[in-house]
Amino acid sequence: MFFIILNIILPIILVVLIGFFWNNYNKDFNPQAITKLVANIGLPALIYESITKSNLTINIYLVIFLSAVLVLFLGFIFGYVFIKIFKLPSTKIVTPLMHPNSGNMGIPLCLLAFGNEGLALAAAFASIVMVSHFTVNTAISSGNFSIKNIFLSPALIALIASMLILFYKIPIPKFLDNVAHILSGITIPLVLLSLGISLGKINIKSIQRGLSLGIYKLTAGPLIGLIIVYLLQLEGLTAKVVILQSSMPSAILTYLIASQNKAYENEIGSCVFFSTIFSAISLPIILYFVL
Repeated sequence: MFFIILNIILPIILVVLIGFFWNNYNKDFNPQAITKLVANIGLPALIYESITKSNLTINIYLVIFLSAVLVLFLGFIFGYVFIKIFKLPSTKIVTPLMHPNSGNMGIPLCLLAFGNEGLALAAAFASIVMVSHFTVNTAISSGNFSIKNIFLSPALIALIASMLILFYKIPIPKFLDNVAHILSGITIPLVLLSLGISLGKINIKSIQRGLSLGIYKLTAGPLIGLIIVYLLQLEGLTAKVVILQSSMPSAILTYLIASQNKAYENEIGSCVFFSTIFSAISLPIILYFVL
């Protein structure tokens, strides 16, 4: 079991480290630009590729969507209570506590742990989280909410289109399938490299507060996942993916969005940094129980 977990987690860590050290060698890499590329092209292509080529049913995907929404909702509630109990300076700090890094780390980890079906479920889960980033996350950080961003989200459009193609068995020209296949291939390498580079760029100032937030995130995440599994009576691969995705560290996008809006980016950046670093310890433990 030890070597199985090592073979799953070590490739993720090594690629992230390559990105981290590349930041010291070459400062020209722009994580925000790469994030936009992945969010608008790579992830939609990966969602289409993984969902339309899977053997999973519509009902399983609907359960995954509901699970992702509930993970975000409970993450907000638990995070809000944590912030109030410990009298932290702003509820804007809740964004890294409610958004797991289901894209940068969750997708590749589920692929290595559970294969192509795990990838399909993880991509569906991550698409809901991605929509939340550009709606709920942005609204909390900036104070402005746009319903238009929900319907114009490339991840959501790709998700709906893929579900319709799967449900109605709509034939798609082979060349379009090949385009989606090529574009989907950029997603996992880029998000892992971007994660490492972003970690290298984070200015860690609120160390004590960031450390406590990071530890909270890694503790609350698995608990929320278990609650969702119990409430929805999930089983098998679906339950494993939900637990693993819920256990991810704080999403790097919460820091990028906070930086754009000058919304407690030091605290959020420190939370992202420490939760990601210590996930190298927590995630192998989670994998031990879900494999």
